[in-house]
Amino acid sequence: MLQPMSHPTDRPPPEVPTRPGWVPRRPEPDTSGRPAWAVTGGVLAAAVVYPAAFWLRAVPFWPAMVALAAVSWWAAWHPYLPARLQPTRRLATAGVVSGVALYALCCAGALVARGTPLWPGVQEVAGLARRSAPLGVAALLVVLATAPGEEVLWRGAVFARETRRLGAGWRPVATTTALYAAVVALSGSVALVLAALACGAVWARQRQVTGSLVPGVVSHAVWGLLVLLYLPGLPAF
Repeated sequence: MLQPMSHPTDRPPPEVPTRPGWVPRRPEPDTSGRPAWAVTGGVLAAAVVYPAAFWLRAVPFWPAMVALAAVSWWAAWHPYLPARLQPTRRLATAGVVSGVALYALCCAGALVARGTPLWPGVQEVAGLARRSAPLGVAALLVVLATAPGEEVLWRGAVFARETRRLGAGWRPVATTTALYAAVVALSGSVALVLAALACGAVWARQRQVTGSLVPGVVSHAVWGLLVLLYLPGLPAF
């Protein structure tokens, strides 16, 4: 009897040989119903929405973010995705810890940026997010739309594609983070690019080490919510 073909993602990468939540992916027909260009289409959608919402202000900010989150879920959907989103206390705790640590890093960056050419851009992005919806609505959208939407696309579908292409190790983390930052750069905000590089690297590495999207989703939500509520030098929401 013929043995099934092996696939690079049948085995966890060497960083964590028995990492929890690992689901092998064999080269079987894709049953997700998504076309081959779905992931690329999700990335291109982000490349359109970021400048339209942040830079050109051609579309309402939060409706654009919600629409992008919906496209991201559609593009990233795969039968293996639910397994990557199964929460445990350890995974959620890792996300909370990294989210708070990244927020502390952003606070330090905000203190350094005050009085520099970066500061007006920080104020502009914060003002845009805060003016576009009441606090409660904005907080819910960060937690339920933008954070999980970005994670399933970038640290889910894009990271999986880069891992299959490049193998385990630092290269899929670096390429996923660089592509994420390049798309965020279309917003025209240097501060957001710096945040995307730092946060994107941490979230991609968490995805690689744990085999789960839960730490990244939790971390992204905690970080985004805290940044929305308060940054040094800006008034509280």
